[in-house]
Amino acid sequence: MMNTRFILKIGIIGSLILLFLIPQAIMADLVEEREGWRQKAYDSIEASWPGMQVLAGPILTIPYQVTGTIRETVTDKDGKEREIQRQETLRRNVRLVPTRLDVLGDLQSTLRYRGIFQVPVYTISLKISGDFDLQVLRERVAGWKEGSLHLEAPYLSVAVRDQRGIASPPGLRWKGNEIPFKPGSHLPGSSAGMHARLPDLEMADPGSLAFEFTLELRGMRSMGFSMLADTSSVRLSSNWPHPSFTGEMLPESRDISDAGFTALWKASAFSYNVRDAIEKCEENECGGVLERSVGFELLQPVDIYQQSERSVKYGFLFIVLTFVVLILFELLKKLQIHPVQYTLVGFALLMFYLLLISLSEHILFMPAYAIAALACTGLLTVYFGAILRSRRLGFLLGGGLALLYLVLYVILKAEDYALLMGSLLLFSALAALILTSRNLDWYALMSTAPPASESEKRHEPSLHTGPSDPPIEDLSDRHDF
Repeated sequence: MMNTRFILKIGIIGSLILLFLIPQAIMADLVEEREGWRQKAYDSIEASWPGMQVLAGPILTIPYQVTGTIRETVTDKDGKEREIQRQETLRRNVRLVPTRLDVLGDLQSTLRYRGIFQVPVYTISLKISGDFDLQVLRERVAGWKEGSLHLEAPYLSVAVRDQRGIASPPGLRWKGNEIPFKPGSHLPGSSAGMHARLPDLEMADPGSLAFEFTLELRGMRSMGFSMLADTSSVRLSSNWPHPSFTGEMLPESRDISDAGFTALWKASAFSYNVRDAIEKCEENECGGVLERSVGFELLQPVDIYQQSERSVKYGFLFIVLTFVVLILFELLKKLQIHPVQYTLVGFALLMFYLLLISLSEHILFMPAYAIAALACTGLLTVYFGAILRSRRLGFLLGGGLALLYLVLYVILKAEDYALLMGSLLLFSALAALILTSRNLDWYALMSTAPPASESEKRHEPSLHTGPSDPPIEDLSDRHDF
């Protein structure tokens, strides 16, 4: 006879497991919501502090006028074609990048707060030097006749992503003179930055013109450098101990310690495709000079929301494993656990994630994880001991749950091996289930009702209203004569 009570209970427990997907999804939404609040804190700080910065330049722009003779063929009123000549003056720009660019920077970072959220901001002191080669200009205008070319006043441009970050007006050292920078880069498509008007250039000027200036730049979270030079190097030092290097190239050398980091980038015109960017800039499309850069991001030591999001994904597995263990205890120890008790256990398991998210916003992630795990494990250990009618079994299940939380923490920390460790965890759980249930007679369980509890025996109605009937005598061996 099919044990319908057992089948019904398995169906109820399976339905409970599926229903617990709803509060698990709510936990995942809570993590996403808190991430949104953190992003609002970032945006709020960025509204009153310069944002993520990229520095491009310097770029030397030399405007010039060229007057030339243009021949055209026109058709007169009689339909005859004839050739005419006219003088036309064209205005163009030559944009030069340094043949050598050296950037030396020292970055000091601090934390700014909005409520419980913190954002790393920085001030970086830069020393930028290099030189330009006027031979490139001579090659560009070599085909024009003398007297038809007129060079106008050149200017030096430096582009930044957020102009508010320029802390104080820097000065440019050019041909032994100090020239102040003015707001605006004067680069079409990338107007934020600064520029310096330079003295007129002459074709007789020396081939190499050196420059040097210092710049104090503020920003938040990340910093990038556009390597616009034939050969360039960027050497940085910082007091932030958790950098993430980003951009087109990783640094050639780096050193990271608890006191901060140092990094060195080197690039050439071949590796960075500088000429393509400058040709587009000469066509008044200079926005791309900020797009390709090398740099770093100031990472938070632990992204609590990323860790919490990953841990919530294991919530369903924790519930399934715990419920399966309780079912096995019911079968092996001939116990009965009510579906309401399964429900309370499931909610206690989900409470771990709520505690983890809320605590990690105020303390470090590791102690927050430990407190949440100990609280839920302690609560369930006491409850397991009560519903299983054995303190020893309660401690056994509580210890197993604590071991699961420990394994989950190791998985969260070992990002490179998370898939491997998660697979091993599932295999271990499946192996334990198979080995534990290998001697169970499932046909007997499906056809025989489980024993009634003591309370059910006490309240079982009697079929007799009078005194107990005497035992029925076995008459199989009697003979009537």
